[in-house]
Formats: sequence, C-alpha cells, structure tokens
Amino acid sequence: MRRSGRPSSKRLETLASCPRCAASGVEQDGRVGETRRYRCHGCLRTFIDRTGTPFAGHRWPQELIVTAARRYRRHRLSAADVRDLLAERGVDVSARTIRYRVQRFAPLLARAGRRAAIRPGVRRWCDETDVRVGGRWAYSYRAIDEHGQVVDVPLRTRRDLASARACVVLATYRRRAAPAAVITDKHPAHTRATRDEVPGAAHRRSGLHRASGPDTKPIERSHVPTKDRLRPLRGRQSIRTGQRAIEGVELARAVRRGHIVAPPDAGVGGGTGAHAQARAAAATLAWRADGPRVAA
Repeated sequence: MRRSGRPSSKRLETLASCPRCAASGVEQDGRVGETRRYRCHGCLRTFIDRTGTPFAGHRWPQELIVTAARRYRRHRLSAADVRDLLAERGVDVSARTIRYRVQRFAPLLARAGRRAAIRPGVRRWCDETDVRVGGRWAYSYRAIDEHGQVVDVPLRTRRDLASARACVVLATYRRRAAPAAVITDKHPAHTRATRDEVPGAAHRRSGLHRASGPDTKPIERSHVPTKDRLRPLRGRQSIRTGQRAIEGVELARAVRRGHIVAPPDAGVGGGTGAHAQARAAAATLAWRADGPRVAA
C-alpha cells in the first residue's frame, strides 16, 4: 500500500508544479535513497527535486558536484587528489568521473556565476596572454574592472582585430554593463575594437611601467594566478575545453574573492568569514544552475 504525505510549505513552494505535465497538485511519495520522491495528481507519475533539471540522472547532489568542480579548478589539485578528498567524506568516485563532470557542468556553472556576480565597475582593463591548448599557442583575452573582478575571458586562436572585438562585446553584453573608460596596451586592435564597439567610452593606451597615470599593472597581475593554475591542469586539447577550463578557474577565484554573492533566501548560512562566504556562494551556484524545469 502506498504511503503518501504532504510536503512542508517550503517544499510546496519549490515544487509548485509537476515538471512533466505542469499540474499544480503534488504530494510526497516516499524517498529514493536520501532524496524525497513526489507524485503528481494529474499524470500520476513520480519525480524528485532534480527531475527536468541539468542535474537529473546524476547520483551526486548538485552541491557536491559544485564543490568538486570548485576545488579542482581553484587549487593545484589533480582529479586523483579531489577523489581522495571526496573519499574522506564517504563519496566513492573515480578521477575520470570527476574530470568528466567538471567539463560537463563548466558552461552551466559559468552562466550561473555571471547571473550571481556583482555588477562590474565603470572602468575596464583589456589585455591578452598566450596559453598552450592542444600543443599549440592560443590567446586568452581578459577584461577586468577597477575592483579586480574578471568580467569575461574569451579564448581565441588568433591575436587579431576579431578577437579584440569579441573580448569587448562579450564583456559588455554578457554582463549588461558598458564601461565609461577602457584601458589597454598599445596593440592597435584594442584601439579599433574599443572605438567600434563602445564608442561612448574613453580609451586610454597605456603600458606596464609608467611614472604617472593609469597603467596595465592590474590586468597583468590578473593573468598570473590563472596561468599558474592552467599549467598543471589537464584536458585542454581544444578551444572548447580550454575555454571551459579557464572559465572554471576564474569562477573559483570569483567565489573565493567574494565577487559572487549569495542572496538572503538561498538557504545557506553560517559565519561571515571568507570560507563561509565561499560555501554560501557555492551553494548559490548550485541553486542558480538548477535552472528552469523542462518537460521530460
């Protein structure tokens, strides 16, 4: 005999409708492991919290997936090191599975990070640096604001005008914030890209060593931690996987530096220190990356 019960009011607000038929009547119908199972009164089918979300079909909770991805991208750890850390928490998983899930959820978490990030400042530094991708040189473009927040990091195969334009366009429209001033080095492509894409911004051509006025030291310093983490990181065999790796590294840095903020209703808490803020931001990423439910 099936035993049913009404979920709590908080759970009813989260699961206001069935992810398959959009019916409003749902009730708790037991558990699947440690996860609550629900039954729809309309189509009579069962589902769980993650049904119809990008995390559906995965044995791990979404918070654990986000934590594993953040540790793998934030610290100088291999997938085997992350596997050992998870084994101490009672999670049995292989290093290959960790690498697969980090690549699988990297774009999803990057989009969630942009939605949860604080608004960029009015000044923008743009620059590029060379990285190895698939045994060849590629160029990682970067845009940061006056607070050190990384606005965008497109990875391109060439150092040309099209790449400079992509950096300016993505940094402006992805974050929905146009800069009032742009500071670059003396590469001509940056000058033309700034003039064409953000004509209302004041452009200043500068260098690394200047006695007075703005220089490019902030963005040159911003390159260093990312390149330091990318050197031992495996899996950069194409522009697509390299882009995911760079976005993951920058996302982990943004969480650590407090550039991703947890809303008051995210359901997280515990302390005000840097580590507590990082945990809250990681939980927020899992909450935002859950995304809208889709029909099965």
